[in-house]
Amino acid sequence: MGRLRAPFAIEMAVLLFIAGCSVPIAGGLDDSEANRVVVALERARVEASKELDPTAEGKWRVEVARDDLPQALVVLHDEELPRTHPQGVLEALGKGALVPSEATEHAQLIAGIAGDLERSLQGVDGVLSARVHLNVPPPSLGRELVPQRGNAASASVLLAYRGATPPLSAESVQRLVAGGVAGLLALDVAVVMVARPAPPMASGSELGHVGPIAVARASMRKLQSALVVLVVVIATLAGVILTLYARLNRLRAAATAHSQPAAARP
Repeated sequence: MGRLRAPFAIEMAVLLFIAGCSVPIAGGLDDSEANRVVVALERARVEASKELDPTAEGKWRVEVARDDLPQALVVLHDEELPRTHPQGVLEALGKGALVPSEATEHAQLIAGIAGDLERSLQGVDGVLSARVHLNVPPPSLGRELVPQRGNAASASVLLAYRGATPPLSAESVQRLVAGGVAGLLALDVAVVMVARPAPPMASGSELGHVGPIAVARASMRKLQSALVVLVVVIATLAGVILTLYARLNRLRAAATAHSQPAAARP
């Protein structure tokens, strides 16, 4: 068993070295957000992999090659990923004092509605981020569900999108927000859209390095896997050869001792 210890140590060292070539770029993500990060990185020709996050139950993390880390960070910054998830109504109403005041309950409700609207807008393909600010007066003492025009609600929306054409028209955003707030008219929703230029596509000829070997970034993982298999096979063959060589030496020694004359033996 001692003779097999060295090849086994070589295998483990190589596996740990190859594993160390990948580093997590984002963690604690739900499935949809992890997929969004992977797609953004792959679009920029940064190879990424999604796996379960061992530090967060039921969450995912995304890993990239160590050499691709700087470029991956730039891509996530440009794409504003991973996104932060605003609180919805259920989350907002679940916090606060044990017996909250009416003003507190109203503020939490409005914050939750704004969070739900932001989630809906961010779910549209092409939207990078969305902020919804609601100015909704509390209901009157008569518990009117719809405020009077003299005390009307208003809202403002800041929408950032990728490309030259917005994925939603301002009118669509106004209707969406107004439909989620009682007493809010579409005309009272101000929409500001900010266009972000599309990120330049990375050239497919860009090279990465696996040790001293230069290879296209898209092939780095395949080369790493091939090197792992190759080294493991070599280490296994070396262990087998050492074992056979040791056994052959024992057989030779036994044969030599058996062929010696009886008088020459002690």
